[in-house]
Amino acid sequence: MALKKIRNRKLSDIKKAQISLEFSFLFLVIMLVCIISISHFLSQNFTEEDRVINEVENSAKTAVILINSGYDGINPNATLIYGGISWSEDKRELYIYISPKEYITPNIRNFIVDYIYNSTDINRSKYTIIVDP
Repeated sequence: MALKKIRNRKLSDIKKAQISLEFSFLFLVIMLVCIISISHFLSQNFTEEDRVINEVENSAKTAVILINSGYDGINPNATLIYGGISWSEDKRELYIYISPKEYITPNIRNFIVDYIYNSTDINRSKYTIIVDP
């Protein structure tokens, strides 16, 4: 009789494991469909320009923070403030606004532009970055 209980218990454990395995596969399929749907939605609704401007804006903000902290020996003699970003009409030139303008030296301009190009994967020949036009 004890042997029969052990056999029954093993069969019930196998059934529970089977249900758990089926649930895991079902959950995996649902997650995969969700990820594919989100990826498809994002690729259809956001253009290359949207991604470029987002990357450039984040890098420009970081460059200004680095300059304000004295990174690489750059001392602007004032606290620089990131003012925003805009496109040219043909969407090939990006304008980055920083204030106060009188404290922006060519060294600071070059650092910001180089930092943006080096920290993003944007094409230098396709997009031109201009600091404080």
